[in-house]
Order: sequence, then structure tokens, then C-alpha cells
Amino acid sequence: MPQPAPPTAANAAAFEQPHWRVIAAGFDAERWYAADQGVCNGGIVLPQPTRVASGQYYYRFASSASPLAAQLGSGWWLDYENFALVRNFAQQHGYALREAARLMLALPYAWSRVDRLVRALLTQPLRAYTGRGKPVQAPPEGADRGTRWVPTQHIALRQLYVPGLALPGPRGQPLYETVFAQPIQVEPLRER
Repeated sequence: MPQPAPPTAANAAAFEQPHWRVIAAGFDAERWYAADQGVCNGGIVLPQPTRVASGQYYYRFASSASPLAAQLGSGWWLDYENFALVRNFAQQHGYALREAARLMLALPYAWSRVDRLVRALLTQPLRAYTGRGKPVQAPPEGADRGTRWVPTQHIALRQLYVPGLALPGPRGQPLYETVFAQPIQVEPLRER
């Protein structure tokens, strides 16, 4: 008996645009296309397409310095299994959850405060790119002082990059408002 076709992803049109894979790989898409060369910092090693199933919770670490739309509409997410790896690492090694996330996902201080945890229940299927994170070179000024951040190597996290979440959906509002059960949970993270 033939298998039924998977449901159409809510971000299928955005996913088909090639610049999203370039962004998932950590390249600056503007420079990539304008100069025909890549400036890469962070991202995913060899991003692979995947389906993101509805009916499950997805997680992201965000910054209170960003507008709420950026906290909710960013493409960078974790599924439950990978979020649990961060949480378990924090518990086992005495780290605050936000510091474990910073270490395991290579999140420089210049990029994020990592002081918000977003938890969202997906109600419609999506497409995403997945893979292990790449090292990040922090800016030379600021708290990081040019530090090279390398994701943990002994615990391999698979990140998700979901294209198009901040783009307008079918009714004009951002796609994240239509694909996640509302309200999306945003909790502050403590230092300890």
C-alpha cells in the first residue's frame, strides 16, 4: 500500500529559496550574492534538509535585548532531544542553563544575552535545515574580545534553522504566529 504524501510545510515556499541554506551555513547572504564570495561565521556544518513535525515542542535561547518579534521569529531552534542535552549538561556540571547553552551552541556575548528561553508547540509542519554548529569568531571589541567560540565536541547537538518564520504568513501576520500555538512561552533565564 502506498504511503500518504507528507503534509505540505507551512514554510515550503520560503524553504525553496536558496539563500536560506546559505544563511543556515553561517554565510552573510548579502555578501555571498553581491561579491560572489562568502564571509562565514557560525551556522551549521553541511546543513541538511529535514521535516519539522507538528505536535511537538521546539526551543530556542534568545536575548531580552532583541524585540519580541526577533525572539519568536528567529530561524534558530532546537528539538526537544537536543534541548534536553543542553539541560542535562547544565545539571550534571553545575552550569546555569543559559551558560550551558552559550557553551554548547557557541553563542558569543556580543550576539546574545541568552537570558530568555522560548518554548513553542508547533501546530503545522515546517521544513528546516539541520546539523552540528560551526565555530564562531566573536568581534574584536566588547566582552568577547575576539574569542573563538567552538561548540562542544564531545556532545554533538543538532540545531535547526527554520527559514521564513518572520515572513508574513497567509493572513499577513508573521508565520511564527500561525504555526505555533499561541501564546508562545517566553521565560527569563537566571544566571544561577
